[in-house]
Amino acid sequence: MAQQRRPAPPSIESEQSRIDRLFRRFSARPGEDGVAAEMRKNRRVSRKTAAGGAGGVGSNPSVSFATVRPRDPLFYWRQNNLPFQFDDPQQMAKMRAYCRLLYISHPIVGSCVDIYSKYPLLGLKMTCKDERLTDFYTDHFLSEEGLNYPKFLVDVGREYWTVGEAWPLGTFSEELGIWDDEELLNPDDVEVQPSPFLREPRFLIRLPEAMRDLIRTRQPAWEYEKLITAYPELTYYADDNALMPVSNILLRQMKFDGDTFNRRGVPLLYRSMRSLMQEEMLNAAVDSIADRLYTPLIHAKLGASASDLGTQTPWIPTLDDLADFEEAVDAALAGDFRIIMTHFAVEMESVLGKEDIPDLSPDFDRIEGRVLQTFGLSKTMLAGASSGETYAADALNRDLVTQMLTNYQNMLASHYRQRALVVAEAQEHFDYEERNGKRYVKMEEVYEIDEETGEGRIVEQPKLLIPDLQFKTMSLQDEAAQTEFFEALREAGVPVSIKTRLHNVNIDFEEEVEKSRDEAVEMAIAEQETRKAIYVALRDKGLPIPDDLRKDFEPRALPENQDPNQIPTAPSRIPIMGMDPVTSQPTLAPTMQDLTSIPPDGGVVQPGSVPEPVDADQGQEQRPDESDEQRADMPKQSSRSPYASRPALDDATGLLRHHERIKALANDHRPKVKVPVAEEGAETPEAIQRKKPVGLYQGPRHIGMRRHIAEDDINKELQA
Repeated sequence: MAQQRRPAPPSIESEQSRIDRLFRRFSARPGEDGVAAEMRKNRRVSRKTAAGGAGGVGSNPSVSFATVRPRDPLFYWRQNNLPFQFDDPQQMAKMRAYCRLLYISHPIVGSCVDIYSKYPLLGLKMTCKDERLTDFYTDHFLSEEGLNYPKFLVDVGREYWTVGEAWPLGTFSEELGIWDDEELLNPDDVEVQPSPFLREPRFLIRLPEAMRDLIRTRQPAWEYEKLITAYPELTYYADDNALMPVSNILLRQMKFDGDTFNRRGVPLLYRSMRSLMQEEMLNAAVDSIADRLYTPLIHAKLGASASDLGTQTPWIPTLDDLADFEEAVDAALAGDFRIIMTHFAVEMESVLGKEDIPDLSPDFDRIEGRVLQTFGLSKTMLAGASSGETYAADALNRDLVTQMLTNYQNMLASHYRQRALVVAEAQEHFDYEERNGKRYVKMEEVYEIDEETGEGRIVEQPKLLIPDLQFKTMSLQDEAAQTEFFEALREAGVPVSIKTRLHNVNIDFEEEVEKSRDEAVEMAIAEQETRKAIYVALRDKGLPIPDDLRKDFEPRALPENQDPNQIPTAPSRIPIMGMDPVTSQPTLAPTMQDLTSIPPDGGVVQPGSVPEPVDADQGQEQRPDESDEQRADMPKQSSRSPYASRPALDDATGLLRHHERIKALANDHRPKVKVPVAEEGAETPEAIQRKKPVGLYQGPRHIGMRRHIAEDDINKELQA
């Protein structure tokens, strides 16, 4: 036998030589041409090169072709182009644009935003201890002729829940002392600049596009001339990138605090951004499958082999045969009645379009649940629980929705309060307290900084009075069960008032009491008229008349010298000397009690004289209540006090009458702004002045002027 040769140790052979030897060994296989061997060799080289490293040659035969994803939490957001840098204005603008598109196109998102925008406004009304102020602010803020808050707050809520912030801008009338209009600005046109010295940041805005075009084109000429005459400073901000400062009193920011350290609001929809992107991918997959089903790809084979024909020669179609067959197929697909006459050498099958649309309902249901959870809702809350499901999780969702909507109501109430306080100071609507039937103004202390010296001081000023904006209590619990609970407490002796029991019910308690009183009066009058008609009918027919009807309606003889229109009274009795009280005998000599009650000024009340009227300061009413009711509709003397008469919104004279003094104080105490002289290389005084809100976007001048009004003057007006 021949002795076997041991292979050489692998250490003495280079790696490249070993690979070349293996290629030569496996390159020539029986029945394999050179092209297949070359392809196999290239495939092996590619694998070795991928596993090699820097040298391009690897020693480990186990190769992994998968690329390791970086362990970066933000990698997913970068790869999917999802904006996450909230400080970048461009990314925020892109995010807000996508959220607006979702509100318009997505059925669940649009419905949830509409519910969150409209449901908290149910039961919108105003209440105040002074009914005249309630009517005034209701007409100004809630009526269609005024600011129309029932509609405007819906727009505010749509912006707030869709893009995460709303920017209401008000226009204040210095002449009338009320708000002319309030509109929403696009958040993309607003820039927020935080200040280390101010509680609120500074706001800068771009001029509306129509106003910028008017300044650039100067057409129409009369509008341009009127605008430049009234507000010449607007010419500095006609550029698209020019930002103009605006007063924080006119422009307010209502933002969703998704990020504590971000000065802008974050959309609530950002919580479901990934789920919404996955839903778009599922929709794209469904569209692709539907397209293949609607326009399938058909594969046709034309020709026959020799075995199929039973001959020694196969039939291979020529180009003309292929063209004729293609024309016949096109004509068949275009016709209403389709048929192709051919022979066995044609085979047709559908390559794409065989599959059915898969059932993606679980995937869509999962995404729908995530979108609803973004707003704190769940399917069981909306449609009820099915078998095997409980309401344990819905109780938490219900509390979450209640808290979110209640916080939103508080934010709207705060916005209204800031707007109403501006009007209250302009119209001198001061708070008061009643003592002994008289009204006295309430004062409050505030801390302010002198603009000239920079020193802080505490000043006293009148406290403003505005109605409270009230909403329906946000409670998703069963109102019927809650009403039954209140009634049970009432029956158990708990003093639950009627107003509390009528919570969340569209019933005005005071109005219903007044209607009930009027109905009771009308029923009493109708009852007496019926009794009188019965008496007249019995009398005319000569029938017996009951004693109660005869006593009430039968005529009686009047005493001598008595007015027929006077209500009959009992005959007066002659006083008996020594038997009747002394108070009923004013002509007698004064007693010791009368002598001790002599006024301090020494005046003596003469016997038989008419006593002097008691001063109103003593808190004694000298007129009966009926007198005030009869005098309620009489004309009143004009006064600057808002409580003398109700100022109507359409009565410009009445508004100006209440606004004259505060406007005069604003003109007299207008702060003097010192513009420093510009040095060489520094900004000009005009440029420094333009950094402050001026003209149309400057805050109302009367803010803070109420502290210059004397307390005694306000008390006199309140008591007038």
